Amino acid sequence: MIKSSVELDSAKINKKLKQLEEAALARVKAELEDIAAYTTSISPVDTGAFVTSWSFETGKSGRPRGKSSLNKPRGQSEADMQKKGKEQLVSDINQIPDLKSAKTVTLRNGSPHAPYVNYGDKDQRGYFVKEKVISTFR
Repeated sequence: MIKSSVELDSAKINKKLKQLEEAALARVKAELEDIAAYTTSISPVDTGAFVTSWSFETGKSGRPRGKSSLNKPRGQSEADMQKKGKEQLVSDINQIPDLKSAKTVTLRNGSPHAPYVNYGDKDQRGYFVKEKVISTFR
């Protein structure tokens, strides 16, 4: 019989595990930021209510962000409103208190007219933002 023992350095192992965990969380955050950038870049802008109504939630987050377009000025700057919407989503990501233990992160649009913008109606075709995001990030 041949026998050999190796002494494990648990402090070193724990340090490496912590580094791996931090790297994994950074990748998850980067993926969520990519979703935020893409979603806002393909969101239409008229009053800015739709593009600035996107939010991320984990089930423990607050209520959805939702703005109505009623009585808002039309013809807003697409670039400015998309930038504002993206900044809000990045802020949501940074405020997720339990990202490490979260089972799901949901992207949602709480504007009252979100279904109309996404799907359209019999007279106007929708933008299908939800479907484009799903097909891009699946």
